[in-house]
Amino acid sequence: MDKNNKVFGIFNFKSNKNESLCENNEPQEGLENTSVAEVDPDDPPVLPDVQKLPSESIDIGDINTGPIRPKLQTYPKTVFGKQNRGFSSTLFDGFPWLEYSIQKDAVFCYPCRVFGTGRSEDTFVTKGFRNWKKISGSISKTSKFNSKSKLEIHATTKQHLINSEKWASYTQNIKSGSVHTQMASAYREKVLKNRAYIKNLIDVVLYLERQGLAFRAHNEEKTSINQGNFKEACVLLSKCNEDFSTIFNEKTNYTSWSIQNDLINISAQMIKNTIVNELIESGFFSVMCDEARCFRQEQMSICVRYTKNLKVYERFLDMCKLVKDTRIVFNCLETLYVYFSHPGNDAKFTEIQVKLGIKKTSLTRLSDTRWNCRVRNCVAVKLNYKAIVTLLNDEINSSTNKDVVQAIGIMTIITKPSFIVNLIILEEVLQIINILSTQLQKKDATLGSAVTLIEGVIKTFESLRTEVEFHNIWEKIINFTKINNIIPDFTGPNSKTSKRQRQSTSNLEDFHVFATTSSEQQNQNEFNQYTESYWRTHYYQIIDTLIIHFNKRFSSNSLELATSIDYFHKMNYYESQCFIEQYKDLLNVDVNTLQSEMLVVKNCVSRRNPNFTLEDIKLIMDAELYPNLYKLLSLSLTIPISSAICERSFSAMRKIKNWLRTSMNQDRFTNLSLIYIERDLSNELSNEKILDTFAISNRRLQL
Repeated sequence: MDKNNKVFGIFNFKSNKNESLCENNEPQEGLENTSVAEVDPDDPPVLPDVQKLPSESIDIGDINTGPIRPKLQTYPKTVFGKQNRGFSSTLFDGFPWLEYSIQKDAVFCYPCRVFGTGRSEDTFVTKGFRNWKKISGSISKTSKFNSKSKLEIHATTKQHLINSEKWASYTQNIKSGSVHTQMASAYREKVLKNRAYIKNLIDVVLYLERQGLAFRAHNEEKTSINQGNFKEACVLLSKCNEDFSTIFNEKTNYTSWSIQNDLINISAQMIKNTIVNELIESGFFSVMCDEARCFRQEQMSICVRYTKNLKVYERFLDMCKLVKDTRIVFNCLETLYVYFSHPGNDAKFTEIQVKLGIKKTSLTRLSDTRWNCRVRNCVAVKLNYKAIVTLLNDEINSSTNKDVVQAIGIMTIITKPSFIVNLIILEEVLQIINILSTQLQKKDATLGSAVTLIEGVIKTFESLRTEVEFHNIWEKIINFTKINNIIPDFTGPNSKTSKRQRQSTSNLEDFHVFATTSSEQQNQNEFNQYTESYWRTHYYQIIDTLIIHFNKRFSSNSLELATSIDYFHKMNYYESQCFIEQYKDLLNVDVNTLQSEMLVVKNCVSRRNPNFTLEDIKLIMDAELYPNLYKLLSLSLTIPISSAICERSFSAMRKIKNWLRTSMNQDRFTNLSLIYIERDLSNELSNEKILDTFAISNRRLQL
């Protein structure tokens, strides 16, 4: 019994005051703690058999913490003979496997205790070594051999070396993992680098899109001095990012035009999805379309208008190419501007104006987004027609200018009857349209306030479709040709003149003929009548087209509805009956409740501002308090007043598709326009989401 008490007596000790210092494996503040890396929960290594100490001994390391090596200012002292001896923290430097227990005031061997087997030395595994006299060894004065310390002796034992090797292997395994884990880690690391690389490409694409800059260059080879904005930006990134440079310099670096198109298309599609989701949330929307010319192509801009919390949003959706052939007049007007914009030609043009006594007038450039400039250009060409023809003839006759071929081409077009007739007719009709255009472009203009002017313009075009008005136009055309010394051939394009002289048949010489024969069609008066009849039809076609389109755009029902909406925004219930009756069933509006809601809102806003506006109404509008009024008000704001958003898209069109980018295909042009115009949405795009969509398709790069 006494033996057993002595053997196990080392476990029967009380917790001292230092026990709390190492509770829950947390070392004392100010102590250094050496630990190995944490175990990967996804691939846990096989844990060795651990030598267990009594449950009280919790201040030394385990397999997760590593050896506990507290460095104290003073360690407990034990009397050995006549000297007080204790542990010294300097021993930690020479023995990395050594650990110290504050509770037991003893040292242990971490690898032997944790990774050892039953054959390991008990002193450094379970009991702990605390004979401080032998821990440092001794120097013999009589013998040439010095005695080794107990630590040095233990460090050279076979079992300790085996356990140390196990510890080193385990530590390395924790850091690098098994072969499978290492392969998986290498794959994950490669994927992360590839994804970071593609994200950088996406950032470059989005930057160029938002700024409306070109991507490509004429020569994108590595030997080119300018590889285009996209590749040059990639070269710049490769100088700052080593991982990016590594992939960028590989053969497959994902910078081709097809990859650019994929990233552009994904970005544009995400913006479209955002707009579509907002349209669905809104419940109703309107579609606006307008067209303009861009490098000999007609482009139609498609936009939508909707409300979100009574805030109006107008979004660009698409740009569609239209095919039109009747663009001769405006193409020629543009060519005239380009030709006379040269300083030399402009000086000669001014000189001829002075000689001919014509008021100095400059030719204006045609704008694809502002149609009123076409009126000024038609007027300028008409007034300066004689000076233009004179200058072009001088250029052609002198044949010293390298632009003589261009001058011949312009001269051929402007002397054609079709150009002269269309110039005079377009001047007349565009001046009428410009009046209405100016009114509708005002910031505070509404369709309801312009009803009278719209009806007046339509009536004006209807009055122009008469024989009298055509004769007036025809006289202007004839006088124009006489003033400018032009003898145009006004023969219609479908008329055919035979080279053979037509003669009356000899069988009719002895008869009185009361009907015309083919030979009499040579009569000049009848020929003029035929010519005038052809251009009369041409004139009527232009007027009819304008009337039809005006009636479609501004029908009587739409004008009545527009007026009713204006009254509705003024909270006038009775004058807005047309609008209310039109949509009450669609929106399930209770008319009686609506009338009460309008009256209450009108009284509320009138107290604040007698001349209240729509913005004042929005401030007090609540969907739960005024449900019927809220729905109708949202719908009224959705109905567009003008196509201003389309015109803004045309302004962006020229920036994106400039003279150096005319070969761009339609899909790329549309996507770039969408990202550039809807910049508030493109700024919110996440390169992570774009990358995830991009990675869905089969890619050589592991993503």
